[in-house]
Amino acid sequence: MRKCLLRSLCFLLFVLLLFPVPARASGRWFTLRDPESPELPAVSPARFTGKVRLTFLGDCTLGGLESKRRSSLGFVRKIEEYGPAFPFQNLKSLTAGDDLTVANLEGVLSDRKLKKVPKKYNFIGPAAYTEILTSGSVECVTLANNHSHDFGEEGFADTVSALEASEIAWFGTDAPAVWENADGLRIGFLGVSYSLTGDRYKRFAAHARILKDLNCAAIITVMHAGTEYSYSPPDKFQAQIIRRAAKCGSCLVIGHHPHVVQGVDLVDGVPVVYSLGNCSFGGTTHAADSDALAVQAVLSFEDNSLRQLKLHFHPISITSDARYNNYSPCLLSGEDALRVLEKMKKSTGMDPGTWNEKEGAVLSFDIGAP
Repeated sequence: MRKCLLRSLCFLLFVLLLFPVPARASGRWFTLRDPESPELPAVSPARFTGKVRLTFLGDCTLGGLESKRRSSLGFVRKIEEYGPAFPFQNLKSLTAGDDLTVANLEGVLSDRKLKKVPKKYNFIGPAAYTEILTSGSVECVTLANNHSHDFGEEGFADTVSALEASEIAWFGTDAPAVWENADGLRIGFLGVSYSLTGDRYKRFAAHARILKDLNCAAIITVMHAGTEYSYSPPDKFQAQIIRRAAKCGSCLVIGHHPHVVQGVDLVDGVPVVYSLGNCSFGGTTHAADSDALAVQAVLSFEDNSLRQLKLHFHPISITSDARYNNYSPCLLSGEDALRVLEKMKKSTGMDPGTWNEKEGAVLSFDIGAP
């Protein structure tokens, strides 16, 4: 009886210390707002055997520039016309059937009149746009990007509050996260924006160690880096991030920021997708390139050890209207899908696999015994 009570109290302490953020996905999330805390309690490891399917989406701007948000082709007008389910309605075959969907939320969600940070583009949408994510079965977002602070710390804080109020999990450069499935398997998430230089790398490495101490069976790095509109990775910062993420124990690196599709590679034994491109992107009404990717990662575990990682590449268009960007991405098929896969192959030289309608193009990576 005492042991049961002690375990319950330890778990409660764990929850309180890590500031848990509930998610609508199966399992639960913990966003580590104070990851440097030395008092995190030890947790008994799970012995999970099975598969986990995770979906990754690229840059999502739910709103746009304040000066254009009410324009006839703007994001706000489309949501008013079609409702919050519109942006992700064509991707639900992926996002609703997985264990977890992670998107890059590139912009601020707030209802306040906030001061812009001096820069060329500042993206914002109302807090109620979290319903777009929940309607689309997007359970988690990364805020490790160059637009999450477009309206300063106040805008960032408002975004976090809106996400948490809607039970959407999040992680960022200063706040890694842990997802735990119903069987106790834990996967850690690290967010990187631009580079891992100096103190950024020290902090990243410390966060990776904490995730390992919390018995994460896998660690995934989501990077927002690269040269915009370049199809040829890696640039020096992408290369730096990937090498250091691999050194710190990441089993997968998923990237975005260039706004175009870049290919897949294997770096120091770690699979890397350099850029997914955009997804539901309210930052422009006419994109220079509408081709993009949704990637599903299927992780196979044996007795809590990662044994295999399969990447399913699903070519998408960021718009379902050929005339302009309507912010509702759709899956591509036939020659359109093959065009995107050819861009991937040309980008890095690695063939992403043979495409089929159901599974996408698939690459498998076997993970040896630790």
